[in-house]
Amino acid sequence: MKNRVTIYVFGSCHYTGRSDSDDAIGNGGYGAVIIVNEQKTEELSAGFSNTTNARMDIMGITESLRRINSPSEITVYLSNGYIIDTLSKGWLENWKKIGYKKKKHADLWKKLDEVLSSNTHLITYKHSRDCNNHPNFVRAEQLGKKMSVAQNSPSDLVNENESSNGLFESAPVSHTPPVDIELFQIGKPIEDAVCVDASCIDNPGKMEFRGVELKTGKVIFEMKYEEATNNIGEFLAIVYALAKYKKEGKVLKVVYSDSMNAISWVAQKKCKTKLEPNQRNALVFEHIQRAVSWLKTNEYDTKVLKWNTAAWGEIPADYGRK
Repeated sequence: MKNRVTIYVFGSCHYTGRSDSDDAIGNGGYGAVIIVNEQKTEELSAGFSNTTNARMDIMGITESLRRINSPSEITVYLSNGYIIDTLSKGWLENWKKIGYKKKKHADLWKKLDEVLSSNTHLITYKHSRDCNNHPNFVRAEQLGKKMSVAQNSPSDLVNENESSNGLFESAPVSHTPPVDIELFQIGKPIEDAVCVDASCIDNPGKMEFRGVELKTGKVIFEMKYEEATNNIGEFLAIVYALAKYKKEGKVLKVVYSDSMNAISWVAQKKCKTKLEPNQRNALVFEHIQRAVSWLKTNEYDTKVLKWNTAAWGEIPADYGRK
């Protein structure tokens, strides 16, 4: 009888202190939690400088699978859609046939392929949203983020296109004994912060967003539009908070959002909405253009961070319409 294994993987790369990105190079880390037959068996983590978010996910998966020796039915949860598609849709096999020519992270894909080819596991890759903020995924996230801010981590990439020789094999992987996740004490949110949220009826549809001071619970701004999407609202709310505090000359340490899409868009200085412009949403597209322009022409020290709903409850700016 095959073992039933669940692996939770979280790759993190903090390249500006604001958020994560697949392509940007900075300090990174991964965390992984391995569950065998419903029993936690191992936690893994490692940190690197000069790396990317995607590389941390690939390393986390590879190091976890190395530790599953008996043929097993494995489910891997992670938040990176690019990695999931690569492993689920046959892309990796196609890249292997062409010698990984012109493919990013070829060195790591080769090592992962070696692990996959050396066993008879049945592996399914799923997005972390499917496990509904499971405590074990939260733990993997904690481990990855902790390693991504560690000091004096070894370098992963020599430059943007070249990996350090042999580094992966000698990476300092941290093994921690299983812990009771319910007893794990997670840090509290930073009080000197603004929390933002958006609400959209029909999505696209009527949309509104607002910002709330975490310390006081006071609503400090809000906007409404005739037609938009929830992601657009989250994106505009973050930029509105950044611009408002900078214009007023106030110090803002953190903006919290519960939308990783919006945080990613802000980091990339792009609004990657698929909504088509029309007369009803003309105002929102005008504001999107202003927000993107502001991001491209302004520097700020504020950190834009993901609100940990699993640990802290709903974000204080939440509209309570779920």
